[in-house]
Amino acid sequence: MSEQAADSRFDGRRLHGRVRFGGFAATRAEGERLIDAAQGEVEIDLGGLSYSSSLAVGAMVAWYRYAFHQGKVVHFSNVPPELRKIIVVSGLQEFLLNDE
Repeated sequence: MSEQAADSRFDGRRLHGRVRFGGFAATRAEGERLIDAAQGEVEIDLGGLSYSSSLAVGAMVAWYRYAFHQGKVVHFSNVPPELRKIIVVSGLQEFLLNDE
């Protein structure tokens, strides 16, 4: 698999692949476009992520803040267990894990 093929990409509102440093800005911008298109709430499905890292958490925080400043709400679904652990250790579960 090529390096580019492993990068994250959206399929509708489902994020696939791996959030990498080199592709972070594009992933963030794509999520912001989803938020812009939403009427008030948007759900981003993280079930397609193949790797959990602080970069993925960084993208989630960026989308949360972007939505907040737009007067909208973003929800994250199907958060992988390893990503949940990073979120909890970071103390961000109140903002990023809607089910807890």
